[in-house]
Amino acid sequence: MSENPFEVFKEDMENEEVYLRVNAIHRVRIICTLIGIDQIKSQLIPYLDSLLNKDEDEVLFAMAEELGNIAEIIPNQSSCLLNLLEKLTTFDETLVREQAVKSISIICQFLSDLEIVNVIVPMWLRLAQNDTYFTCRISAINLMSPIYARAGTQKDIMRLQFFELCKEEALMVRRAVASKIGEIAQYMEKSHVIGELLQAVKELCHDEQDSVRLLCSESLMRITQILNYNEIKAFILPLIILQAEDKSWKVRMALAQIFADLAIAVGKDIADNQLLPICLNLLKDTQSDVRVMGVKSLLKFIKFISPEKLNLIVPNLQILSEDSFSQVKQNVCEVIGLIANLLPKEYCQNKLQKCLFDLMSDENTEVRRNAIKSVGIFVMAIGFEQLNQFIPYLKKSMYDPKWRVRKETIQTIIQLALQVKQLDTFTQQLEEAFLLFLRDRAAEVRSTGLSQLSELISVYKQEWALSNFLQKCVEILEKDNGCFFRINALYAIQQISFAVENYQVEQRLWPIVQKYLKDPIPNIRFVSLKVAKSLLKKIENQDVLIQIKQSINEMLDDPDRDVKFYVQEALQY
Repeated sequence: MSENPFEVFKEDMENEEVYLRVNAIHRVRIICTLIGIDQIKSQLIPYLDSLLNKDEDEVLFAMAEELGNIAEIIPNQSSCLLNLLEKLTTFDETLVREQAVKSISIICQFLSDLEIVNVIVPMWLRLAQNDTYFTCRISAINLMSPIYARAGTQKDIMRLQFFELCKEEALMVRRAVASKIGEIAQYMEKSHVIGELLQAVKELCHDEQDSVRLLCSESLMRITQILNYNEIKAFILPLIILQAEDKSWKVRMALAQIFADLAIAVGKDIADNQLLPICLNLLKDTQSDVRVMGVKSLLKFIKFISPEKLNLIVPNLQILSEDSFSQVKQNVCEVIGLIANLLPKEYCQNKLQKCLFDLMSDENTEVRRNAIKSVGIFVMAIGFEQLNQFIPYLKKSMYDPKWRVRKETIQTIIQLALQVKQLDTFTQQLEEAFLLFLRDRAAEVRSTGLSQLSELISVYKQEWALSNFLQKCVEILEKDNGCFFRINALYAIQQISFAVENYQVEQRLWPIVQKYLKDPIPNIRFVSLKVAKSLLKKIENQDVLIQIKQSINEMLDDPDRDVKFYVQEALQY
């Protein structure tokens, strides 16, 4: 094998395996640092050129990427890579072309304005005027933004050529224009944007192909960012209305998808007055995908709606809460939770509470989950005096066949309990539903309840923890046949120990744990050991400490190997 780095590279490129040739291309920047600029120009570039028409797209993509990296190694000489990259911008494979454009953009950063005018712009014109390959013209469109601002005296030529591309017969070229014209507007003088570019956008919005029209939505939003209030109303708003009424649902969906961002771009006044009716129409659309996107956008768009107009949204939410498409209802749940904080309490309760009840009982799991998630926000918005109306639904949800729904329910119950902060309200309304987590058949639900137990005890104090809650734990330990439920009760006692005073641990908790160190089930003994070990940290009474250690010591001969192992660990404490 040759010791010359370039020859080694050539040998690697002759391998039959494509992935090995790709790896070799990704090492080419190292080769460049070893062989120097003269060899790069005289040997490497011609060799890479020879690979263009015979190698795989994966290799060509890697080549386009690495040419940009080589440019960073030889910034002052990077223009020597342009001929190769120009050829790569003509290829059929989209990823190869796009990567070549990125690498040319990198090289442009190292070139002077004079070089941009004399080297890059002529290259751009060659691509834009190439009648043989439409891929060249697509690459020219993608290169317009990084070049135009520095084109100097060539701006007029570039601009005229670009507007010719806007009228292209080739569908793929018009699609490229529609997707990039908003970005290009950011670099073009405003007079030309208003005088020429907006007319091109209007024609694209009327294009016969829906694949072109739907790409205009994003560009409209970007163009809006550089226009003032009157210009937006005069030029952009009619095009937004046009898209909202488009015969193709894909175009309407594309608009609905960016509707909230569009509202940010046009500003609160236009959004509240002109965009709101469009939003309401999207929510009523006959196509379910449009409604889904419309409701998703509503989550952000709602902040642009003035308080006096918010009630216009409510009738739509009532209808959408009965939608046949589950994804629509999933998003409606979130909107109901959000809008509850913005509407008058009584109005919200009268109009939306029943919708939430129905959604909590929906046949779709995700709808039920989202509805339950919104309950916490909704109740806090309308007032805790209405909490009792939600309790039957929360209890029912704690028996839901899907554990994810039960998990969401216990999280909502805990959220409400932490906000109520009134012991009577908690014990009379929420406690019964909360305690159901202790005997839930899903470990995830049980651990969720345990994870926030210490927070609840900090709010409702040890009086609650050592009475109602501890009593329930003892009941499960004594009467339940389910091993997992009894283990959960032991872990709950451990959580209580973290939140109560030391003497309560000695007098109330240790006697319970001690009893189950001798349980016939090994797993119960094992968990009791773990809890007993944690109790040691809270106990100051030496007599009790000795008693605990003696109880643990008596388990050294336990028939279960795991229990015996943990006994030895506990005794080392």
